[in-house]
Amino acid sequence: MYFDYLNVLVFAGVGLVFTFANLILASIIRPKRKSDVGLETYECGEETIGDAWIKFDIRYYTVALVYVIFAVEIAFLFPWALVLKEVIAGTGAAAGSGIGAFIIVEGFLFIAILLLGLAYVWAKGDLDWVLHWDAPEYQPPTKHPRVTLPSIAELEAEDEADAEADGEDGPDGDEEAA
Repeated sequence: MYFDYLNVLVFAGVGLVFTFANLILASIIRPKRKSDVGLETYECGEETIGDAWIKFDIRYYTVALVYVIFAVEIAFLFPWALVLKEVIAGTGAAAGSGIGAFIIVEGFLFIAILLLGLAYVWAKGDLDWVLHWDAPEYQPPTKHPRVTLPSIAELEAEDEADAEADGEDGPDGDEEAA
């Protein structure tokens, strides 16, 4: 009985050693790319253009999601179509079972639910290639009077004039104590 546990332990040990040995070997063998060219993303032999962190338009994701939805729908309809074909021909596992009408209703109900979902998304406007924003046009706030700040030279001249008028000795406006 302990021999079975030993087999599992040896198998796990060999797996761990194999994994970490390959990681260490790869870190030793792989090229060290420290130049700008070596750090660029390689895409099928094409030079990269621009930054990789650009914002993609949501429309591409919408098209991809619609494709996935319809691909899944077709994947679910293939087995149904095969069973329906056997029911109509009167052969296969469904022969003589009387489930022909049930299979037709079930399949069309599935399609109807998917079409209702598609109609809802279409009516909502999520499938539009260009989405329209029905909000009032942006109006910037009214212009406020511009505040002009005095320059450093003007501030220094004002400080000097104040110091002369007060008769103070220090540059900060503080009188020096004797």
